[in-house]
Amino acid sequence: MTFRYATLSDLLQNNVVFRELNPLNSSLPNFEKLKTELYLQSLPRKKDREYAKVLYRILKSLEDFSNIVYIGDTFLSDLTVIKNLKKCANEPVFGVITSEGANLPENDDAFVVFSDKWANLPALVKDKINGGSLVIIDLDKTFIGANGRNHLPIDKARTDAIVALAKNIFEAPNEEDFLKLYQKIHSKEFLAFTADNQDIVSILTLIIYSSVVSFEEFAHFAKTGTFEEFIDKIDVKEPLLAYVNEVRSNLKLNMPTLFPTFRKIELEKTIGRMDFLPVDAPLNELLSEEILITGEVYEVADRALEKGAVLFGVSDKPEIASFNDRVSILNQRMKIYP
Repeated sequence: MTFRYATLSDLLQNNVVFRELNPLNSSLPNFEKLKTELYLQSLPRKKDREYAKVLYRILKSLEDFSNIVYIGDTFLSDLTVIKNLKKCANEPVFGVITSEGANLPENDDAFVVFSDKWANLPALVKDKINGGSLVIIDLDKTFIGANGRNHLPIDKARTDAIVALAKNIFEAPNEEDFLKLYQKIHSKEFLAFTADNQDIVSILTLIIYSSVVSFEEFAHFAKTGTFEEFIDKIDVKEPLLAYVNEVRSNLKLNMPTLFPTFRKIELEKTIGRMDFLPVDAPLNELLSEEILITGEVYEVADRALEKGAVLFGVSDKPEIASFNDRVSILNQRMKIYP
């Protein structure tokens, strides 16, 4: 199979925000400025109405546009952003959410389309994008690692990172047992407790694997207690204590990233899964092991630029898991699939 290559910055340039909602494009307002203007108390997440308000303010500072097209992959967080943008934007909003092979939920909204095939994306947005459009593209599992088709390498980069930490803390940890525990914690059952935050899931996995508390004891506590109460009361020893204290400290400071050590390793492991397999590797191996640029999204973005539209990338990953002074997921060369 012959592959084309590209980087995300080829198309997005620096028009991107990560979890902290600070645009890489320094000409755009940062969150600290918008926080004051919008009377916000804390950094919102994608599920919050305030997230769309902040995002819209950033976009309005970028360039004039006549309509917004949002391309994402989750029927929860991305759908919430689309709906909230529609409420706060003065321009028409249209969204497409794609997950390959998914059982599509019911949808009564004409301004958003659910799709179970990435191949359908170009046709779905063809008549929606023109020279006056602003196209918002979710990065993880949309622009790269297409959900339902190529998302596993993104998940594996994360588990690569947590396993690497476990090897630093424990003597010869059982990787299979450790990852089973991780999956049990990273489940819908504990979603309210973990807030779907990988920092929280990761530190919980390390704590419970250390045996200072059993999984059953944790599960019982999670029904009535909070993560803040759990992490404050738990008694662990070095070297795990240093990591627990890191999370405790960032919780008290209300930092958006609770476990920076984990996130730094996640960036390293994510970069490591980009363009590392030979081009003649079996396709199923590429899709399950290497992070690829989603060809259909790349095609849509490229054509949008040709028409004069503006592109903007969004990611719910923290900045520390996305770039540092040496490497960036935006500048990393990747294969384009298909």
